[in-house]
Amino acid sequence: MATLNEYLRQKHEALLDWRARVRKGDRSAVTFEASASAEGRSGVRRIRIRDFQVISNSPSDFAGYNLGPSSPELLLGALSSCLTHTFLIHASDQGVPLESLHREVSATIDPRAGAEGYEDVPVYPRTSTTWSH
Repeated sequence: MATLNEYLRQKHEALLDWRARVRKGDRSAVTFEASASAEGRSGVRRIRIRDFQVISNSPSDFAGYNLGPSSPELLLGALSSCLTHTFLIHASDQGVPLESLHREVSATIDPRAGAEGYEDVPVYPRTSTTWSH
């Protein structure tokens, strides 16, 4: 495939086929699975999803070796991928042409959250997003 628009045409055909299979009862609920195991010495987390493997590790200032993205970074990557894919599905469904698509997601996590004097700082990531296409 040479362009994103060619991919969108292919995606549209796949979407129509998917919907037809759902209507016929050929598609049902799908359970997704992932596992992670921690390895000694480095603390590397080996994540397995289907036949794929991803390595996660902490930065060096948090007892890691910086051998892969941290868990929060992987979550942001998954979120940006999901949002981008959803946008592609809708673009293909509605015939919206795209030359490119980029989704950037960032989150701020404050390590002081919940500590004395920082009780009001949220312990959860705060997120902002940026689209470009």
